[in-house]
Amino acid sequence: MGFPIYFFALFVILIIFVATVVVYFQVYKRHINKALDSTDVKRTSMVPPKKVAIVMTIIVLLIGILISYFAGYVNAYKDYEEDAWVLSASDIQTFYAEVKEVGENSILVEGISLNDENYRGEFQYDIWEEVSIYRQDAVIQLSDLSDGDLISITLFTDRTGITDIFKIQLLAD
Repeated sequence: MGFPIYFFALFVILIIFVATVVVYFQVYKRHINKALDSTDVKRTSMVPPKKVAIVMTIIVLLIGILISYFAGYVNAYKDYEEDAWVLSASDIQTFYAEVKEVGENSILVEGISLNDENYRGEFQYDIWEEVSIYRQDAVIQLSDLSDGDLISITLFTDRTGITDIFKIQLLAD
């Protein structure tokens, strides 16, 4: 893992802050010395260095907060993107069911008694074009399924908690 760019940006800002304050102190000191040396010439007044230091500190803090916010956002988003594609065993579930009714874009099934308790009973699913339906190794259409067919349904749960059908397999002819 490389050195994060935002640490470098924060370091550069701190160097600019220190350089600005040091230069201002030197200019202020020179201004005061000139004013003390010649009393007859009217000099313009300068802002005291402590006020400049306070204003610069506030500016650096605000910039630091912005950099921290964006760095945190970038890291959190990067971690989310990396974890979004890591699957756990609970993200993919398969259960067996008997087809009760096939619609144009939906299917009504009843889970068989071999399933976990969560997958017994009737379920209605909307079937989209992304859902693969197979008979052995051949892809078939939803309309090829009929009432009474025994199928396995593979469900996929994404990181947001949404569960969709991933695959339907016709088990017996």
